[in-house]
Amino acid sequence: MERVRTVTGDIKKEALGWCQCHEHIFLAKGPSGQIDEALCMDDYEKAKSECFLFKKAGGGSFIDCQPGRFGRIAKELARVSEETKVNIIAVTGFHKLEFCEDIEYFKNASGDRIAQGFIDEVNLGMFEGGKRLYSKAGVIKCALSKRGSNKSTYEKLFLAVADSAKETNVPILVHFDQNTEAQWAINFFEKRGIKPDKLMLCHLDRTRFDFSYHREIASSGAYLEYDTINRLKYHSNDKEIELIAHMVEKGFVDNLLLGMDTTNKRLKAYGAEFGLDYILTYFKQQMVAYGISKEAIDNIMIENASKALAF
Repeated sequence: MERVRTVTGDIKKEALGWCQCHEHIFLAKGPSGQIDEALCMDDYEKAKSECFLFKKAGGGSFIDCQPGRFGRIAKELARVSEETKVNIIAVTGFHKLEFCEDIEYFKNASGDRIAQGFIDEVNLGMFEGGKRLYSKAGVIKCALSKRGSNKSTYEKLFLAVADSAKETNVPILVHFDQNTEAQWAINFFEKRGIKPDKLMLCHLDRTRFDFSYHREIASSGAYLEYDTINRLKYHSNDKEIELIAHMVEKGFVDNLLLGMDTTNKRLKAYGAEFGLDYILTYFKQQMVAYGISKEAIDNIMIENASKALAF
């Protein structure tokens, strides 16, 4: 039976419901917040309030995309999931190294040791505060960065992700910086026995807003996760919907996932005008008004998410 691994246990993939595939509900104070003050979300009551809003709007599940050693607060993910009945899928793996709380570990540890750490977080429980938690990760994250000085470390980490994904069979979520190459990631993992349909490729709607490029990447079978929704410094919601509609029209509805990529400036509980419920309460209606069918939206938000996360 295919299942999805959430922070409160494995569930049938059909139980996910409406699922947003790139969010951040908790992020501890640390290097991320020093780089960008929006990257700190450590208030439990605010996180709970945001999850209740999402649930009330019809939300069922989301991926919290913060890995260990990068500000993840795994214990609180499980607690808020239990209290709000929102399914949360946690990630292991790594993000951009400038966001790391323990960069020496990733620089100095062997690739085998790092891979085993990722495997253990999926199979045994996430490791946090010197303790092994009962909550397990259900996705392995990696980040394709342009930081050339860390090239050898990133290569080691990508190999560790490939090894751990092959061992656990959970999906891989890939962060892309501006002008990084999605096809490189597809080729890298495919050479190591990981099919493109195990990959969720994030942020391509803002890192490379090129319709033909998106069609090419989707043709591989990978999932393209779009999260530049109401991120107006990149482009308007109309442009975002134009891209989604184009991909649906060209036959790639089965390759799309959506999320909000939330920060403290994108959550109502922290004072923003919108939050985790925005796609459900507003953006969905915008898509329908543009001509994207409700069936296509459900395909993206429910069916695709369940297939992408199942193992």
